[in-house]
Amino acid sequence: MATFASILDTSSRKSILVTACDTYPGYMIAREILKHGSKDFKDVHAGYFKENKLVHLLKHQGAQCVQLSIDDEKTIYDAYGKADVVVVVPPVSDKHWGKEDCCVYLHAAVKAEVKGLVLCSKINADKMREMKMLAPLYAMEEALHKIKDKIKCVSMLRCSLDIDLMWVFRQQVAKQHKLCLSVDKDAKFAPLVMEDGARGLYNMLTDEKFPAGIYELTGPEKLTFVDVAHKISSAVDKKIEYEHVSRKDMERYLHHQGEICENEICFIGDIFEAVSKKMLCEQTDDLKKLLDHEPMTVKKFLEKNSRDFKPRSDSDDADASD
Repeated sequence: MATFASILDTSSRKSILVTACDTYPGYMIAREILKHGSKDFKDVHAGYFKENKLVHLLKHQGAQCVQLSIDDEKTIYDAYGKADVVVVVPPVSDKHWGKEDCCVYLHAAVKAEVKGLVLCSKINADKMREMKMLAPLYAMEEALHKIKDKIKCVSMLRCSLDIDLMWVFRQQVAKQHKLCLSVDKDAKFAPLVMEDGARGLYNMLTDEKFPAGIYELTGPEKLTFVDVAHKISSAVDKKIEYEHVSRKDMERYLHHQGEICENEICFIGDIFEAVSKKMLCEQTDDLKKLLDHEPMTVKKFLEKNSRDFKPRSDSDDADASD
């Protein structure tokens, strides 16, 4: 049975493409490959819908960046033609997400004769298909099952909610000393740290011992967002309260911050609704196996990134955004 490592070992070009690198998950995966993959990858291509700070950072780190769009399959096909392996991160930032067939990101892999394909999805995507912004995940999973026999090596990584998402609420925490989300206070989930998820994916791609297949990636603990607020309190040495707010109020806050697009805001809203409906409460040890050590806890992540959440002046916020 082929593995991604064997594909790369026999390839002369050793090239990989990661999609949606203008979103944080895509950026983190591409960054991990750029950091550690020089012996395994000669070329790292980063696909994006809209050029932003994350894309600029990847360019500076040596990625070959290319603009892709759901409504232009030729650009996707052409970009895939340069890669041995493609990692499809859902292109939520694309204005066509949820409106057109995002499965072109998978069909193009067959046309381009890509040897290895990885789809990043969400745990329980099947149950989420009634939610507008999450329905494309289920459609992509179905499409992957239909084409998997046409590609030499295929994997799917279903990821829990990544706790890095708290970054978009950092100013709320720092200035209001509150975490205001549209999630039931008793709803538990098993958050992972995106750095771990990216490293686990990298290991799956480069280590011969990991076969192709489905990996359910979660963090090492089940928490509520009340628990998360308590852990933020400990990390910043300031009491942070959790407050359940309406989805409309939460989305209004995210719009005001202006750091992510409309699609991403709606995607977050649907993900949080899935948490409230207990669709992201599963916990597995797949990530631990890929890492060969315990995944990072939420407490450790918040302590490591406490500076982002600590009270600061407006001038400090301006410096941080430069």
